[in-house]
Amino acid sequence: MNKKDPTDNDQFLADAYGLDDTQDAIHFYRKWAKEYDANMASLDYLSPVGIVHLLSQYLTVSYPNVLDVGCGTGLTGETLQNEIECNIDGIDVSGEMIEVARRKNIYRNLVVGDLNQPLQFDDDQYDAAISSGTFTHGHVGPQPIEEIIRVLKPGGLFACTVHFDLWHARGFDVTFAKLLSDNQIATLSLEEGQYFENSPAEGWFCLYQKSVKDN
Repeated sequence: MNKKDPTDNDQFLADAYGLDDTQDAIHFYRKWAKEYDANMASLDYLSPVGIVHLLSQYLTVSYPNVLDVGCGTGLTGETLQNEIECNIDGIDVSGEMIEVARRKNIYRNLVVGDLNQPLQFDDDQYDAAISSGTFTHGHVGPQPIEEIIRVLKPGGLFACTVHFDLWHARGFDVTFAKLLSDNQIATLSLEEGQYFENSPAEGWFCLYQKSVKDN
């Protein structure tokens, strides 16, 4: 019997969907950083293309400053750079993934940081924020969302994917509902979408806009 290839996609997906906390995530991304892009390509990963397309339909600012939340190896950043002329900053918990992203030369700044902690960015700094695949496993809940909205400029856009399994179970629905009821954001789009080719819809593709406060 042949020994199972450690880069086998079955093991890759099992590891990915088994993440529970930040330390699990750091271990996973350290293990898979070098093979991550190839594995996702072999799985026909669609999520970055879908969420970038959604953002691009509504983003009207010329050469916007965009924050890539949970940027990983830069798959979403690459797609964004091909679609929109922009400045992109990225943040991710994994230093190994950040190093892969850095070598692609598409980011203005890259930061290693835990999204479950306050973001080390100024208020009203970004025209848009984007996140693909970050709100997919249990290690990141809705806690970063208020921080992401904080760093957006008034009128700024937040495009993200949220896995169906987490929407109610982790309270994403409650978090967004509170921000909506407090008039901090408005919903521009909320659509079901595929993460992978030839797979059923797995999550919500969301687009919100930060409210412009009256003086």
